[in-house]
Amino acid sequence: MKWKVFEHSHSQVINAGKIIKSDNASFQDTIDAMNIIDSWRAAHAYPLHVIYVHLKRMAETYQNTIVAERFKRLDSIISKLKREPHMNLWTMQDLGGCRVVVPKLNQVHEIADKYRSSRIRHIYKDEDDYILSPRTSGYRSYHLVYQYCSERKDTYNRNMLIEIQLRTRLQHLWATAVETMGLYTKQALKAGQGELNAQRFFALISSLFAIEEGTTTVPYTSNNPYELINELNELNNSYHYLDILTAIRMVTVHADENKNNKDGYYVLTLNYETRSLTLQSYAKNEIDEAMTTYSNIEKTRTETGIDAVLVSVSSFSVLKMAYPNYFSDIGGFVEKVRHYIS
Repeated sequence: MKWKVFEHSHSQVINAGKIIKSDNASFQDTIDAMNIIDSWRAAHAYPLHVIYVHLKRMAETYQNTIVAERFKRLDSIISKLKREPHMNLWTMQDLGGCRVVVPKLNQVHEIADKYRSSRIRHIYKDEDDYILSPRTSGYRSYHLVYQYCSERKDTYNRNMLIEIQLRTRLQHLWATAVETMGLYTKQALKAGQGELNAQRFFALISSLFAIEEGTTTVPYTSNNPYELINELNELNNSYHYLDILTAIRMVTVHADENKNNKDGYYVLTLNYETRSLTLQSYAKNEIDEAMTTYSNIEKTRTETGIDAVLVSVSSFSVLKMAYPNYFSDIGGFVEKVRHYIS
């Protein structure tokens, strides 16, 4: 299998990030910087896959567990660089990420503990417990960050950081619903930006999910489920958020599952205007072709009104469960919230 090897220097990566942050960069400098960012992200494919395989093997002892790997979208990289003044492209922790979704809360911490204590050479860098301390947006998940380290593949020992996201099914339902709403309304709700009422709507639901799981509620929301439900009802009656999510789900055209049920890489492309989804699949040894397709789509994304993601999972059915926001299969979330309201 051919894996991308990064061909630029440490200083070139840092400078590319600075150019993207700048409002005065020339068009050509911006294009060159984007190409370096794309190359730096693509070089994370091998480290990401190594950690993904380890996590997948570890999670096999748990039933109904989802494990997937994904690359951070280019627009998300740019947004993060511009949004966070001290953000450095060389030290960005989530260019490559593994997602583990488990049924129960205790399994999140069990897998995290097992991974930390396993015989890995990767260097522990950081962790964030957004379950114990949720973000004000309502985001809840447990993050571990490791720097890839290998004795056999020294070319990848270049501060390549991989983020591991561990979350429960409820936390996953919430996160994908937020991203779905953000995609279709073109608001960065996931980053705590956009319409204030919509942000509040999702924060209230996250607190209800937290109460159900027996964990910390979201800052600036009530700890009383009845107060949360009353406020949630008022917002939904005024702005019909559940109806919007239901409509989004209904109008999306799903890809043909039977033709793509295999282990490999998938490029998902979502068209905002037509509410349609297209899917391109690649075998495990076609990572280079998948990255090229993904990069070409991203470079025209703002012009054609589309969004795309490149992921790797063991089958198409797992892909749908791991990334329901791209299939708008958010019926579980809507059903759950309607149950609270009723």
